[in-house]
Parts: sequence; structure tokens; C-alpha cells
Amino acid sequence: MSSLPDQLLHILHQTNGEGLSDKALREYFGFKYDELVPHINDLLRANRLVLYTSADGALIYKAIEETIAAKLEGLGPEQMLVYQICEKVGNRGIWTRDIKIQTNIPQHTLTKTLKILEQRSLIKAVRSVTSKSKKLYMLFNTVPAKDITGGPWYTDQEFDREFVEDLARFVVQFVDAKGMASSAEIANRIRISGISKVDLSSEECDLVLQTLVYDGKLEEVRHQVVALTSPAAAGEGGKVYKISRPIHPPTYFTDVPCGVCPVFDKCQQGGVIAPETCLYMTQWLAMQGQDPSADLF
Repeated sequence: MSSLPDQLLHILHQTNGEGLSDKALREYFGFKYDELVPHINDLLRANRLVLYTSADGALIYKAIEETIAAKLEGLGPEQMLVYQICEKVGNRGIWTRDIKIQTNIPQHTLTKTLKILEQRSLIKAVRSVTSKSKKLYMLFNTVPAKDITGGPWYTDQEFDREFVEDLARFVVQFVDAKGMASSAEIANRIRISGISKVDLSSEECDLVLQTLVYDGKLEEVRHQVVALTSPAAAGEGGKVYKISRPIHPPTYFTDVPCGVCPVFDKCQQGGVIAPETCLYMTQWLAMQGQDPSADLF
């Protein structure tokens, strides 16, 4: 049977970093809780446990991995406090100024503390794409939130225009070759093509498709049309796209009724079909603000 300290660490590791309250530990261990207290103190001193106070004032215990505990060995109170704050903020990170406000640690001491924690690979500094001059601190193995890094659209805090354009071109070519493709088909094709160095989520693929729709390169196909013309695409689920038909700007010739008149070749002055008696020409001149009775020629 495992020892009390091993049992404690085991159940804390099963919480996926959420930890357990002191009340929950008392309920779990029952009468053995009093025997557990000295072991809790030993684990705290060995940096195998960390103790927090929740928003409602409850004591929360969290387990620390043995490899992390070795890096924490020998840290002072200020350094442990900064580490715990960086752990608490998760993948959102925290500004140096906010760490200073929460800890009341003098600036020179805080600067030294952050440097020590970085040297031990306990925390890391990242820069947000929205504020490149400021550093955000978080635990070393934490993956920053996408709104901090900019997600797949940014490389080294710079918008990767070449990648975005290549991806858009790839999607348009794929849809053009298919004639019609569902969002699921397109997302799957992007994944297996290797054009993106990171896996794009469904939301990110949809963002690419919506951008192409706004740019006039793709258009969404109505479900009724999909069901009749491409049952396979309809079966994929989600929205279906096709190449957008180009919209040519009007010219003077196409704007005038004569440019699209089916009897243009038979139209002549004084004839049965003539400009001076043309109803369409009369209406068009009226829309242009001209006098329909004026001499056309």
C-alpha cells in the first residue's frame, strides 16, 4: 500500500492542475488527515506542493512535478511568490507592472527575480502582437493564448502576409478544381497538404473562407443548389463554396439600351424600329435626367 504522501500527490495530479481544497482533503483522508499534516509540511518545504488561497478564502493544494520541484529548490520567498503568480495567470501572461502591484516587490528585486526564474527555465517572457514593447510572463512550458501570439497568421510578432496569400491562393485553386467544396473538405485538404506549419482549427479555416468571400474570390452556395448539383459536398456538412463569378464594371456601351438590344441590327432612323420611337431609349434618357423629346441625332 502506498504511503500517505504518495497518495496525496497521486490524487492532486489527477486534478489536472486544479488542485484540491483543504476541506476536500479532510473528507478524502478522514481520520488519517491528522497523520497527513506533517507530510504536507514536508512536501511544501520540498516544493512538491504549493498552497493557494481561492477567491472565497479556501486553502487549495496543488502538486508540483518532481522536475519542476528540483528547479524550485533554493528559491527565496519573493521568487516563489512571482512563480506562483505566473502559474496562476496561465496562458494569458502578466505584465511586469502587474506583478509589482500584486507582490509589492521593489523594482530592482523584481528584475533580479525574473532573471533568476528565466535562467532556471521556470518562466518565460513573450511579447504580444498588440503591444510589442511590453513583456508578458508565464510558466516556461505554457503555450501563449492565440490573441497574444497572433495565432498562425503571425511569425515572430509580424503579420505573415506571404503565408496568408499562399494559403488563400491554395484554397481558391482547390475549390476551382473541385467546382464546389464544403468547408470540411477544404479544411481537410489544408491539413494534409502541409501548406501550414501548424494545424489550423475549424474556426481559423472558416476565417480564411470568409475573407475570400469578402474579397469576391469565393461565394457560398445555397443548400438547395448543393443538394441538387453536388450531393457529396452536401453530405460533408457545413457551408459549401464555389468560385465567385467576376463582376465586370459597366461601360458606356453596356449602359445604353442599344448595347444589349436584340434588334440593334434592324434599328435605323425613320424605320419601324428607330431610336426616336424606342421606348427603352426614352426611359433611359429620362433616368439620365435628359429631355426625352430632344433630338437624339
